[in-house]
Amino acid sequence: MSDEAQEADHPTSTRRGGWYLETMGEAGRLRRIAIHKLPFSVGRRQGLALILPADSVSKTHAEIYETEEGLGLRDLGSKNGTFINRSLIDDAPLEVGDILHFADFEFRLGRTDDKETSPLAPMDDRPTTTVPKRRELSRHFVEGTRELRELLREGMVTMVFQPIVLLPRRPDQPPAAYEALGRGRHPRLSPEPLKLFRIAESIDAEAELSRLFRRRAVELAREREDMPTIFLNTHPIELERPGLLESLEELREFAPLLDLALEIHESVLARPAQIAELRALLRERNIALAYDDFGAGQARLLELADAPPDYLKFDRRWVSGLDQAAVSKRRLLSSLLSLARDLPIKTVAEGIETPAESAACTEIGFTHAQGFHLGRPRPLD
Repeated sequence: MSDEAQEADHPTSTRRGGWYLETMGEAGRLRRIAIHKLPFSVGRRQGLALILPADSVSKTHAEIYETEEGLGLRDLGSKNGTFINRSLIDDAPLEVGDILHFADFEFRLGRTDDKETSPLAPMDDRPTTTVPKRRELSRHFVEGTRELRELLREGMVTMVFQPIVLLPRRPDQPPAAYEALGRGRHPRLSPEPLKLFRIAESIDAEAELSRLFRRRAVELAREREDMPTIFLNTHPIELERPGLLESLEELREFAPLLDLALEIHESVLARPAQIAELRALLRERNIALAYDDFGAGQARLLELADAPPDYLKFDRRWVSGLDQAAVSKRRLLSSLLSLARDLPIKTVAEGIETPAESAACTEIGFTHAQGFHLGRPRPLD
């Protein structure tokens, strides 16, 4: 059955709180198949709730059934097995986000909540549904979603703090600031934030994970005496959705005396009007604004004349090997720093790894610096 035929006969469902299986349709689009009646039978035989037309699937392969806590999945003696999150099962509970395999067909379990009005794809409510044979879906269905939900629910994260120092640097000079960098603490997930955000993206939880990291950073820093500025990161999706300012207001109320700076990626410089509004709102809350990974050139910097940030963090590519860089590169960088001073903006050289790079950044006019040579990310204690 083609995607076009399903959509023509069945408009987007208006169900609330309904369970569904998500898979890839024939046109390469994600499809949602409503679990319309329990138990929900899966197999090759005609008349089942979900028909999977392949010899690898048993005639009656498995069924999804109702439990006191939610849903369960049991194998019905299939020859090629039923799996939850790549683990072979006989009978096991299900959670939202679980990846299910019936032989070589792959699905993700989802549920619409009471507030959802626009599912990712139309919901198919017909009692018998045929789906195409499995394709490579790894870019859509990511393992670890159940564990990530637990991480978010239980707050299983910590933070490390990398120093940002003033230039020129003195040996006895304390850090001028710290950048707070998130790490996961779930025993079955990588602690690395990039891997955690990849899983979070698959369940639309990037903003929630980003907020959790910021909250934990402030929790760890607020009781410290003489704490310098704390740079807090954002995820790009937070600038496209509501909730960012509300989360920052909560942090400000939680730690009214802590000096905070919000880092956002330099790609937003293409929207100067939005940036001006954001900067004004942050100033009302006594939070500085920093642009991270700057490296697009002079035109981008000039766009900030109406709303310059407090800090501009230059991408590693400007700093790497600066002590041996061509005269043309050093002149260009010097002109960018001069424009920043006129606005005025504090400039941070990121990724300094050698004494020579540090000396070159001082000579050329950076006001601040950050990198492994100056201090690695570590817990505050």
